[in-house]
Amino acid sequence: MLALAGCTAAQVTESAEPTVASGRLTVPDAVVTFPRTLQAARLVEAQVVTSREADALVTSARLESPLFVDSPARDGEVRLFPEWKNRVRVPLGTAVCPAPQGESVVVLRLVVDGRAVTEDLEFDDSVLRAINAEECAQAAVLDVATPSFGPVTRQDAASLDTTIVLTRGGSEEAAPVSLTSMTGNIVYIVTLDQDADRILAGGEASLAVPAVISVGRCDPHVFAESKKTFVFPVRLSVSDRDPSYVEIQPDEVTRSALQQLFDDCGEAERGD
Repeated sequence: MLALAGCTAAQVTESAEPTVASGRLTVPDAVVTFPRTLQAARLVEAQVVTSREADALVTSARLESPLFVDSPARDGEVRLFPEWKNRVRVPLGTAVCPAPQGESVVVLRLVVDGRAVTEDLEFDDSVLRAINAEECAQAAVLDVATPSFGPVTRQDAASLDTTIVLTRGGSEEAAPVSLTSMTGNIVYIVTLDQDADRILAGGEASLAVPAVISVGRCDPHVFAESKKTFVFPVRLSVSDRDPSYVEIQPDEVTRSALQQLFDDCGEAERGD
C-alpha cells in the first residue's frame, strides 16, 4: 500500500469525477525504475517531481501500457513534497507477448489543495520493455514445462527432502526439457540428486527430481532483509537451446516447512 508515516487524509472538494488540473502540479516527464527490493512484488517506481508549492497527496497510481494488461491501481496516500523526487510505486499487470508498440504512462489521482485531479506522467519505457522481454522469455519456457515443488517427504532440524517436479505444458510437446540447475537463494540451499534423471523426455507428462533443502544463513537480519526469501531460481533448457532463467515459489504447505526449517536453524545457532 502506498503510505507515508504521519500523513493524514486531506479534505476533498466534492465533485462527480476527478478532473485534469488546468495548471498541473507534477512535471510531466518522470523516471521509472525497477529496484531489486520491489521485483518480487512486481512494482515499478516512478519518481514524481512537482513544479510548484501545493498541499498535495497521491491517492492512487496506475500504469497504462500496451506492454502489460490489467495493471491494477495502487491505492493509498503519498504526500508530494516540492523540489523532491517523490517515489510512487505502481503494480505491473500481465506481460503482453510479443511486445507491442505504443507509449506508456502512469496515471496519478491526486488531491491538490483540497481538489481531486488526475495527471499523467510520461516516461522512457525502456525499463518496462526490459521487464516485458524477460517475462515473455520465461513464459515461453513455462509453456513447454513448468517447475514446482513436490511434497515434503522428510524433515528434521537440519534439512528437508522434497522433489522438483517438471510438468509438461501445451507447447512443443515433443521437446525434451532439462532441469539444468537449481541452487537456492540467499537463505536456502537446494541440492539436486546428482544421480537422478533431470530430463523430461518428449511426450512425458512429468518428471520428479529428488532434492534436499537446507538453510545457508539463519541470522534473522538476512531473513528480514531478503525480498525473495521464498523465490527460487531455476534454469531450464528446452531441446538444445541455452538454459533459460525462471522463478518458482512454494505452496503454503512447503512454505511453512521452509519457515520451520529456518526457525530450527536459528534456535540451534542461538544454542551454540
